[in-house]
Amino acid sequence: MSLAAVPDGNQMHIAGTGVLQPGRQLRTWDGVPVAWVTDWAYGSAGIYWTCVSEESAESGLQPFLLADMTREPARPWGTGELISDPEDTTAIDAMDAARLLERWWDIRVPGEEEFAEDEELREMLAPFGLRFPGLAPAVEEELDPELVRRAVFQYTRDARIGLVPAARPADILPRLGWQGGGTTASELAVVLRSWEDRFGARLMQVGFAEIRLLVSRPPQTLETAQPIAAEHFAFSDEAHIGLRGVGDIARAVVNNPFWDFWWD
Repeated sequence: MSLAAVPDGNQMHIAGTGVLQPGRQLRTWDGVPVAWVTDWAYGSAGIYWTCVSEESAESGLQPFLLADMTREPARPWGTGELISDPEDTTAIDAMDAARLLERWWDIRVPGEEEFAEDEELREMLAPFGLRFPGLAPAVEEELDPELVRRAVFQYTRDARIGLVPAARPADILPRLGWQGGGTTASELAVVLRSWEDRFGARLMQVGFAEIRLLVSRPPQTLETAQPIAAEHFAFSDEAHIGLRGVGDIARAVVNNPFWDFWWD
């Protein structure tokens, strides 16, 4: 499937705004365009993201919100420090989310002897142990659409909107050549694709070393949340604003339409 081109004009129609919006191409250091971004930041940006998302199937452009660093607002998007050449998303098809998460789990969890001696670590991983528990089952039940709508309306942080030629939201990171995670953007996209399929989780915001997803089918009980939390533990250095333990993460994701991840 061929992808759309990065728009090259200095104005674009942004759904929900009602008028043409000024913007420009976001380029890599060697001049390769990877996205089109608005010049202006919008209040209640989640509303506009939702409107643009509804047009993505027709336009071939996936939206994301650009999160800037609070104390250095020019970073990372004004400096270009996070992006490199777009990655070939066809390679993602041959990669396996379960194997990646298991590998990352093993990296984060020490050997059997250390695990046996470290009570704090055992508590952090409970109810699981030394081995990655495998992919969590898909959640079939949708969260109340009104709750999702309210969550989006309450997303009041000002943000610019970016448009990326990509087949699905999970592919935004590799198409940007994003380097903010602890591994390649394509490997992150493998897991994000799996979460899209199993939980209706769509990439919404991208920052210096963090991302946010909007989730239409989060777990609705602690029991179903626990294996999902194990995946979150393996995926990033911190999940949901500083949480590192599986139990804490599980409690945080129950009925939560926002999933947040951060890397050192």
